[in-house]
Parts: sequence; C-alpha cells; structure tokens
Amino acid sequence: MAEVYELAPELPRPELPGDVIVRRSPGEVADAVAADLFLQAQNCVRAFGDFHLALSGGQSPLPVYHALMLDPAYRALPWKRTHLWVVHEPGRGPSACELIEELIVTHGDVPREQFHPMEAKESDFDGAVAGYERQMREHLGWREPGHDRFDFVLLGLGEDGSTAGYGIESLSHDGDSALVRPSESTGGLTLTLRSINAARLIAVVATGEAKRAGIKLAMKRGQFMDTPIGRINPVGGRLRWYLDEAACPLE
Repeated sequence: MAEVYELAPELPRPELPGDVIVRRSPGEVADAVAADLFLQAQNCVRAFGDFHLALSGGQSPLPVYHALMLDPAYRALPWKRTHLWVVHEPGRGPSACELIEELIVTHGDVPREQFHPMEAKESDFDGAVAGYERQMREHLGWREPGHDRFDFVLLGLGEDGSTAGYGIESLSHDGDSALVRPSESTGGLTLTLRSINAARLIAVVATGEAKRAGIKLAMKRGQFMDTPIGRINPVGGRLRWYLDEAACPLE
C-alpha cells in the first residue's frame, strides 16, 4: 500500500507505487522536494563523505532548483561535497546541462570537477557513452559494493508517460546492461533504467493539469509497465511522487 503524505484530508490521493506526496501548489511541491533532497544530502555526506545527485532538465524541476538556491533553509546544503550528474541531455532542444550549470553549479558554488555534464555528440555517441560511464565508475566506484549508486535522482513526467529521455518507442531497447545510452526519442544521451532504478531515492515531480494524463497512465496497473514511467522501479531504494492538486486525476 502506497504511503501518502498530504496537507489536508480533502486533497486527492492517487494510488501509485511508492510514496505519494501531494501539495496544493507547484511552489509547495518544490519545497517538499527540496526538503527531502536536503535531508538526503546531509545523511549521505555523513555516511559516505559525498552526495551524488542526478538532475533533469525541462520545466518540472525548475521551481525545485530555484528553491534550493533562494530559500535560506537550504543554504547549508553541502554543495562542495556534492557531485552533480545529468539524467538526460537531449540532442535537440534546450540543454539540461546548461540549465543545471547556470542555476546550480554557478550559484551553488559547486566545484567544477564535481559537475558531470553529458556531451551528446551525434558524431561520436559511443565515445560519449563510454566517457560518461568512465566518470560514473571513477567517482562512485570507490564506495563499498551496494553503495556505489546515485543517492537522489530527480525525474519529470510527460503526458504520455515518458521520462528521463525515454519515449514509448525506447522501451524495447532500454539498455539495462549499461549505465548510459543514446536516447532514441531525442537523439541525445540518457542514463539507463538500470542506473536510475539503482538509486537510493527516485523523485518524480508532476505539477499542473497537463500532467494528469501521465499520472492516469501510471495508475493503470495493466498498462503501467508499458510506459517509460512504469519501468521506474527502484531496487533497494525508494520511489517518491511529488504532485500538486492540479496534477491529480479527478476520478
């Protein structure tokens, strides 16, 4: 049974796998994500000496990034011990790496060597994949077996159930045998489902009425695994949904 957190009994409570946190507005959703990310960062730094955070581009996480940078409650976030990774770098359209660098790396004073942008070069996808996998092994491999994984992965959600650069057409080639793979849906690079599902905490953020269709797909158990978001199934970690009231289906 999913564990549900809410501000008031009248808020909608979608039945989704994992924990479900419902807030009234996108701003309150951002605060909830930022608070959990802050706690996870503090715990991981105490336990391992560093924190490995994989972030997504797009519109959904923007309020979270602004909250982390502007809210005094998160000024103690251990950025100097944080490694920033990228969930998905599209080959076309807005760059997630540039967004994360502009909003977090620069203003959060993250050491440059701890920011790991994906280089999605169509001329050498194999080299780009191998390079990013090499960085992941180098910076996570020194941890004890079982702890060599991302500590927090932040995902968005599309109306069709897409996430992390995966569309429906990508599911038959999910690349679970590797850490990074070319993204068929956008021509860029994305972490494999294996890499994402190994994380300690996977956060899915969905706000606004436009996200209701994606949430409905996630609620349909028979069709759930046939969508990219349905393949998000942590192994030894937690899956947590952060929704505002508008994103929750009315029935």
